[in-house]
Amino acid sequence: MTYAAVMQEIRDGAVIVIDGATGTELERRGAPMHEDGAWCALATGSHPDILRQIHTDYILAGSRVVTANTFATTREVLEPLGFGDRFEPLNRLAVELAVEARDATPHPDGPVLVAGSISHTRPSSAGAWSPELSDVETFEADCTDMAAIHKDAGCDVILAEMMGDAAYTPAVMRAAKANDLPVWVGISALRTDDGMLRTYTNDAVPLADVLAPIVAEGGADVMGIMHSLPEVIPDALAMLKQHWSGPLLAYPDSLDRNEDGEETLSWENIIADAPFVAHCRTWLDEGVQVLGGCCGLTVSHIAALNRHLERETAPA
Repeated sequence: MTYAAVMQEIRDGAVIVIDGATGTELERRGAPMHEDGAWCALATGSHPDILRQIHTDYILAGSRVVTANTFATTREVLEPLGFGDRFEPLNRLAVELAVEARDATPHPDGPVLVAGSISHTRPSSAGAWSPELSDVETFEADCTDMAAIHKDAGCDVILAEMMGDAAYTPAVMRAAKANDLPVWVGISALRTDDGMLRTYTNDAVPLADVLAPIVAEGGADVMGIMHSLPEVIPDALAMLKQHWSGPLLAYPDSLDRNEDGEETLSWENIIADAPFVAHCRTWLDEGVQVLGGCCGLTVSHIAALNRHLERETAPA
């Protein structure tokens, strides 16, 4: 009923604000990151109180969706690093912490959803994010197990994040459907030096080439663009809208890219609250109904966005 109620709000035209970053917020609050590839995954076990408080703070700032810290807890990330035995405990605990925060923090505007994050991105031996570590069938089976853990721990929806591979993205979508869980899909894009939009996971692949097969998989309730620079999102949304007519989401990152295209996090260069809200206002005008933030975006950004939306909807 909770999920159905939120989706009805969206169908009725409501704007839903989700949370901001979880992984970089853990880092910002002092939780150590695993430097060899598991990134924020192990922080669920080592710093559960910080993680629970992050979810609580996002809800207090107005978020109607909090995302479990499971982006980097696929078997494809954990097993090569020697953490395969922590696959189920980390996934279960991450969702349970989000559920605990949600249940202890009522939202005045309606129910709050807990999303289980699943991504096909994972660190390769070269240090770059790549979808080429395992075959699609194995990956889909692992994601199906992952979604089952999320469901049993209490999640309401699978948030397929940093998508962009025409074969691996549908695998995540099918994993959610196999567990009778709804799925929202966030596709990531970047603009290369030639001005073309390409997929985040493989900058040799034009974004335009992957959207049709992803949408054709069917079963998603919401789709959009995430973990992309704010300046990239409008053109990427326009491309997506050529194939998708359902509810749209948009939530940017605020990372720096060096000369080699590698991402770095510099707290001094994080987009300020006001420009972030201005970008969201533009995306609202383009029909986006689900807004939030990714890497680098904080509770302050989400609170600022909610204050703006409250002013927009306040009686004159």
